Amino acid sequence: MTVGLGTRLATLLPRGRVRPLPHVSAVAADLGALLLEVHQQTGDTDMPEPLPWILVCAGDVDAEQAWQLADAVSAARDLPIAIVLPANDATRAAFPAAENIATAPGTLVTLPQLGEEPVQLQRLTDEQYRQYPHALQVAEEPAEPAAGTWQLAEAHEQTAAAPRPEPHPLLRIRTSDGEAASDPGSPYPALLASVGAPRTMKADPPAPTDTPEGEVVPGETPGPAAKTGDAADGLAAEPDEPAADAGDEQPSAPEISVLGPLTVSGITHSGHGPKVAALAALIHLRPGRTAEFLCTAMDPVNPWSTRTLQIRLSEIRSRLGAAPDGQPYLPRPKHGYSFHPDVTSDWRRFQDLATRGLADPQGGTGDLENALALLRGKPFEGRDFSWADAVQQEMISRIIDTAHTLAVRHTEGDQPDLDAARRAALRGLEIDETAEVLYRDWMNIEWGAGNTAGVRKAIARLQQVARTYDISLEPVTEQLIDLVLADRTAPSRTGRA
Repeated sequence: MTVGLGTRLATLLPRGRVRPLPHVSAVAADLGALLLEVHQQTGDTDMPEPLPWILVCAGDVDAEQAWQLADAVSAARDLPIAIVLPANDATRAAFPAAENIATAPGTLVTLPQLGEEPVQLQRLTDEQYRQYPHALQVAEEPAEPAAGTWQLAEAHEQTAAAPRPEPHPLLRIRTSDGEAASDPGSPYPALLASVGAPRTMKADPPAPTDTPEGEVVPGETPGPAAKTGDAADGLAAEPDEPAADAGDEQPSAPEISVLGPLTVSGITHSGHGPKVAALAALIHLRPGRTAEFLCTAMDPVNPWSTRTLQIRLSEIRSRLGAAPDGQPYLPRPKHGYSFHPDVTSDWRRFQDLATRGLADPQGGTGDLENALALLRGKPFEGRDFSWADAVQQEMISRIIDTAHTLAVRHTEGDQPDLDAARRAALRGLEIDETAEVLYRDWMNIEWGAGNTAGVRKAIARLQQVARTYDISLEPVTEQLIDLVLADRTAPSRTGRA
């Protein structure tokens, strides 16, 4: 229970484990109710052990409230109770034997319950506290349903090595002969038109380096386009290797890379480089925003001044230069700040590849492989931007959907590729270790391969993650674990577990 931690935080804390109360008198009443319940169950051999009762109070406590709480605690005897109160005259008088904990910054304290070694109390800065309620607020927002081609991703109820259900309704779109003839290279022209999936791929720009725009490193030549076969072997594309066939985009166009540590072509990591790169990513992912929005988003606690913003924008323009059409890659704003259309990102290329692969169940596996090959780590790895919380979660969700769909596809047909399926599932788990659907894929893949050690490794890792994050596993996952641990005959690659 908490008292005095702020009204906004109280409404956002996870209700299943933390319960905010308005004042200490309400806490004393709750403890009294607990004592009565324990007393009434005395002698009952089936009575479960009482859960720990913990109070963290950051609000003012007067003498009457302190004595009410002290009376309740004295009656608790051996119940597991812990109380943290502000140290003032009232609490010292009511709890004379309580330990005093120094909370001044940089002060080491020794807590007998934790051993003899001194510990450093954790502290939250104003910025960290602001980010914490924001993250809780984002977590409470309902998930948005998939739209467009993403509706074609395999449902999470569909597990790798299990049969595919009936085709998705979007795949049943009827096309006229004229539509099919207009795009003979695509088996689903009407589908692509209805969901807006791209039909051509853009070139993969060079990896971000500290080399100024237009300057070529001696002895360096552009890398060849990544092949589908390389992606199928589970090898991530090198940063300077294109992950798709070249298209119409100029190879010198800047790229903003967010599928891993944030980097921007032509912007170094020295000086103000990280802030400039963050501003560029914000403009790319939130186009059309005003100067006021950018100033606040870049530092919500101490918003940038307009002069600071203009300096950083000027640096972006000078670093990125101009497009072949003569327009700067960051034009002067007309209705908000937006980049030139040639400026791209690995996230945009991931979406292009993944949506194209999802729209082609028969031949799109290579596109899904190439999409996963773009990943260099977790989106925005190593940096936390409050404005990126929602888009980061969207990226992770799309990555998991792509990895899951790829794992399912690799286990279908008469000649399933369980190695490739395993690589897809594990690649997704590198991005989100809590993705339960990928653990089900992993367990089913190892079970189908007859790899008992692999099955137990997947289960052990999932259970460890569940304990770490205090996650309750879904019933379908529990059923699958019970099934594979029963050591029954492994399912066929086309049978449902």
